[in-house]
Amino acid sequence: MNPIQEKTAQLLLEIGAVEVRPDQPFHYASGLKGPIYCDNRKLLSHPIARQQVRDFFVETIREKNIDFDQLAGLATAGIPHAAFIADQLSQPMIYIRSKAKGHGKQNQIEGDAVAGQKILLVEDLVNQGASLEEALQGVKNASLTPVGCLAIVTYQSVASQDILSKWNLPLHSLTNFDCLCEVALKLGKIHADQMDMLKNWRQDPGAWSESIDL
Repeated sequence: MNPIQEKTAQLLLEIGAVEVRPDQPFHYASGLKGPIYCDNRKLLSHPIARQQVRDFFVETIREKNIDFDQLAGLATAGIPHAAFIADQLSQPMIYIRSKAKGHGKQNQIEGDAVAGQKILLVEDLVNQGASLEEALQGVKNASLTPVGCLAIVTYQSVASQDILSKWNLPLHSLTNFDCLCEVALKLGKIHADQMDMLKNWRQDPGAWSESIDL
């Protein structure tokens, strides 16, 4: 756990953008249940935390020496963070819809992108990776080249890691599931005897969900 991972985890937990609740699992849109809920949209209402996340992203780009032509925010929660970074670096940006519009030019990529450009994706959360793969397909269809993905949080799921490997895409996440759990423990938001339950969910969300009787 490096300083950026720990500081990001702490600020997300402190403003309530992330809740860790092993004994009262959340119901997800996928139909699964899980012990963590991440709503990074709350960052938009907290200027200091929001700016800190932006600065961590900028620091990551510079430390990793990521070469890109445009930032690309993933709809919807990745878009504002892409805009904050683009403004700070005076770089162009586009955004990527979850699917192409059904009217007009039927665009999935919005903005002024040119085939062959290197695109650095910006996502708020990488959970199972489905939305990321949809965006990557849109990038491919537009003849753009994805060179990496910035994220605020990754749950480190096996499914998302498989997608990242499939697309050979580096993920640069400010914090992750393991770090969030460790910081939540330090802050007294969970107990030590709940850590195994959390790790089991990360390894197999489907089996964990089926084992929970709610």
